[in-house]
Amino acid sequence: MAMRPLFCLLFAAASLCARAQPPDFCFVISEPGNTDDPLYRPYEVKQHYQERVFYYNSDQFWLKSDTITLQSGDLFKEKNGGWRVFSPVTGVVESHVLVIAGTDTMRIDLPDDMQPLIDRAWARWDRPSPDVIPFRKGRYAAEELVAEPRSVAAANMLAKRLIAADDAAYKQQLADLEEYYRNLPPPQPAPPPYTPPPPMTEEDRAAHWAKQPPLKEVQVHRVSADTVWVRITGRVMLDGGCASRMPLFGIEMRTDTGWVERIPFDMTQMDCGKPWTDWEDHTVMLPPLRWWVGAHSPTATKELLPGTYRIVLMGGDVKEVRTRPFRLL
Repeated sequence: MAMRPLFCLLFAAASLCARAQPPDFCFVISEPGNTDDPLYRPYEVKQHYQERVFYYNSDQFWLKSDTITLQSGDLFKEKNGGWRVFSPVTGVVESHVLVIAGTDTMRIDLPDDMQPLIDRAWARWDRPSPDVIPFRKGRYAAEELVAEPRSVAAANMLAKRLIAADDAAYKQQLADLEEYYRNLPPPQPAPPPYTPPPPMTEEDRAAHWAKQPPLKEVQVHRVSADTVWVRITGRVMLDGGCASRMPLFGIEMRTDTGWVERIPFDMTQMDCGKPWTDWEDHTVMLPPLRWWVGAHSPTATKELLPGTYRIVLMGGDVKEVRTRPFRLL
């Protein structure tokens, strides 16, 4: 029991330490001459660049021009203070960013090789942290702007705040997890091992079937040629066919020595439909008996001769119930 909270907390710590997003180049715009405060006046940021589009099955390419408006996000989850962070598209050429504030525009040229700027971000933290670019009219290279001493100091300051906020969130998450597991009820004791019931004896099986509803009555309702209608009351065994309502049945024929099975009662069922059903004075037409005997008998005994016959059905208590005799001509 003591191992559960420890294991869960270690697992949570491993999950929190996993870094899904490595640092890339991103930036914030600060007030002119004051890198410690964000640019407060309304502004928008657009990026113009050329994208390499390779020809099919070739290492040759052509340049496609594109312009997008960069969407900003809050730098800090709490007490953001107006900081808006932007992430330009990388892996392109001839790229520059326009910061438009009213009638003033600042152009920031991005290098084709962004790796030096990404390396600067790596040096601050192993997760995204922005460079700081003070707003000023004119055209500037991104490498020069982020290398200014005041920009470097401001970027490091923001990175420290991000690291502190992340550490605080991590500790709070661990504390919440610890509190959650501390308040959990103790685990339930393991259930006793399963003990299979003893195998059923013949007496058990007989007692089980004796409790099932019987087939109360089977009457021959009508005979036309070799087709017989029977009226059933009680529980009867079905053939189990899909959407079938046909009861399983056997046929007995009267001979000089008594009744013999013309078609034995085969208790084999299909497993698609219902195995049993309960009827009350329900009439069922059985298949034509000569066809039925021909389809279910060996070649030498396929013919159903004229004579006296009766139908055998099975009740829910697995007791056979027979109809009164009827003649087939």
